[in-house]
Amino acid sequence: MTDDERGELKADLTEAGVKGADDLGRFVSNTKFFRSSQFDEKNAMPVLLDALPTLSEPAVIIAVAGHLRRPWARPKAFPALLEAFERWAPIDQQAGWALGDALATAATATQLDQLLVISRDTALGTTRQMVVYSLGRYRRYPEVAPVLVKLLDDPDVSLHAISALRRVVGPAAALPLVEQAARRHEGTPLGRSAAREARKIRKATSA
Repeated sequence: MTDDERGELKADLTEAGVKGADDLGRFVSNTKFFRSSQFDEKNAMPVLLDALPTLSEPAVIIAVAGHLRRPWARPKAFPALLEAFERWAPIDQQAGWALGDALATAATATQLDQLLVISRDTALGTTRQMVVYSLGRYRRYPEVAPVLVKLLDDPDVSLHAISALRRVVGPAAALPLVEQAARRHEGTPLGRSAAREARKIRKATSA
């Protein structure tokens, strides 16, 4: 993060009374060896959402996206995250991926159509991965499975599509579809990945 943009955002957070502003962009998964973050993500959300359209540094955007990828941000954070994703995904893969991850978490069934549009847009490459993965949450919607089946042939998101498809149609129904993808792409990295996932599904369903 640049000192200027990070510092300005921290100042805005402090002025808004958000606790732990100094821990902006600090994520701790193991508190046994590292001090836990004191950043009040939930109360910071309005400030982060206001700041997001003005940010120009990918590292700052990635940090903000990380703080917004929480279920309690659903669905209020979705519009701002979608706008930022549409801006950044075509020009910065890492920022786009982080924003895609956050907006997938912030989405509800109301935004499913937008998730499907993103998932099908091959120009967005790997930035779509967590959006595709999140489609597994929408098992009750018949339009989801056909999109995931087509994405089994997309090397940028095929593994994420397999994971989502297993949740949408169930492992037994997903298995022949994954096996077919493995055969279609035999001898390629995608084919090998699909074959490996098919073996995992067979093992899980026979246990």
